[in-house]
Amino acid sequence: MKDRVLPPHEWIVLTLPCLLACGCSSAARPAGDVPDAAGVADGGSEGPAGDDAGSTAFLDAAPPQSGMLQAGDSLSVRQVTSDGFVVYSDDAAGELYAVPLAGGNAQHIASLGSTFWITGQGPVVFVWSGVNATNVGALSVWSSAKGGHSVSSASLSLVATASADGSQVLYLDHVDPAGQTGDVYVAASDGTGAAKLLGSQQLTGCAPQLGFAGSYAIASHCDVPRGPGPSSTISSFCSPAWTRSDLATEAANIWSADSAASVVLLSTGSGVQVAPIGGGPLAMIDTSGFLGQLMDGGKTAIYSTTSHALRRSPITAPSPMTLVPTFGGFYGLSPDETSVLFFEDFGPTGAGVYLAPAVAPSTPVALWTAQTGGVNGDSFTADSNYALYSTGIDPQSQAGTLNAVPVAGGTPRLLGASAWSDLSATGAKVVFVDHYVATGGLRFGRGDIESVDLSTGTEPTTIVSGADAVMALSPAGDFIVYSWSAQAGPNAGIFVTRVP
Repeated sequence: MKDRVLPPHEWIVLTLPCLLACGCSSAARPAGDVPDAAGVADGGSEGPAGDDAGSTAFLDAAPPQSGMLQAGDSLSVRQVTSDGFVVYSDDAAGELYAVPLAGGNAQHIASLGSTFWITGQGPVVFVWSGVNATNVGALSVWSSAKGGHSVSSASLSLVATASADGSQVLYLDHVDPAGQTGDVYVAASDGTGAAKLLGSQQLTGCAPQLGFAGSYAIASHCDVPRGPGPSSTISSFCSPAWTRSDLATEAANIWSADSAASVVLLSTGSGVQVAPIGGGPLAMIDTSGFLGQLMDGGKTAIYSTTSHALRRSPITAPSPMTLVPTFGGFYGLSPDETSVLFFEDFGPTGAGVYLAPAVAPSTPVALWTAQTGGVNGDSFTADSNYALYSTGIDPQSQAGTLNAVPVAGGTPRLLGASAWSDLSATGAKVVFVDHYVATGGLRFGRGDIESVDLSTGTEPTTIVSGADAVMALSPAGDFIVYSWSAQAGPNAGIFVTRVP
């Protein structure tokens, strides 16, 4: 059995190259051949409930005492939408459902088939069912406002995104079985009004990066087979006629738009540049720039260089400033955009972990120098006061030692010795899975869900023991949603618990 669920840490490893440019776009972040940053992509393959169905891990754990949302032995949390719906799968039946976070009737989303992918953006859920070996499957779109709708019988998994209000979607259709060519479509989130934006696109090594910015849809794409260097065309499409304007050619397959939907940051062989979103002359930011993203509402670009440095510059009257002389890629930018957690060189077992200000030059703080570090979830607390990272990550289980360090300086604090994932709740609160035991299957494993408020200096407390490892937070970050299946029977199901 080969699972196709990406836990948080594997999602981060896969998206690190993309995060050089699109990790924290102010207004629009493209979605492409990697799971979108709004959530973790989930999937699975054949088997009534995955390999974890008969696991003996945590059989003696005390079941949750309250907060059951749905009862069932084979239920697994997949995500929580921005409008407060818990998306979960019945792994035995192979069906996907959504239920209000506050309780109520469950809605059927889609049948999953033997292999599937699930991801989402804002209030919209994307489901690829019956996926083949090249990740081509049938695509369904669901939202609480529009319900579930089939939009494509042959779409490339994980290449889809939704507008901020969830009213429109971008996706691939008519993808050949080998996953090499396909068309880019835009439609209402109920599938109506579908319009082809791009036809016969080359997908090998160039899956389109799709996104919305204001009244525009944006796509980086390859009209012809990818060459040895930057080969993408970055195009915008103005609604309602979806008029195409090519912003740049021979560009990297990455872009970032500002919050006002007026400019797009992009990269070509000439450097990092800014293009008017409706088309027009490019404005150079830095001829040695490599990949970047917009921050500060789009007023500032932060980017890597061809000499492997990290720089920032205003996009108007550019004045590049080197922040870090040796830079390999982002783990994350703090929510207030003042700190960056990054690696210098990524190896087969992980990377080092370094912390630096994102506003002025500095000597980075080396938090971990061995290539066994990384970020297994969120990289900063919601208040931006603490950086979160893991060290000594086991290459098999992907669990490691979870640490937190004040960005203002101080001694790192150990939170969990065998932590699998972490989520930033409100303020300086962190929720994480510790004492992880791998079980395989669609749930990956089990562990103790713990929480800590770093601002108080108190020790972590256990929310529940023996929970399934995949968890999610409510939109406000004040509730944790998880499944519990250590014991079959009336105690198993989906639970919602307030974060202490």
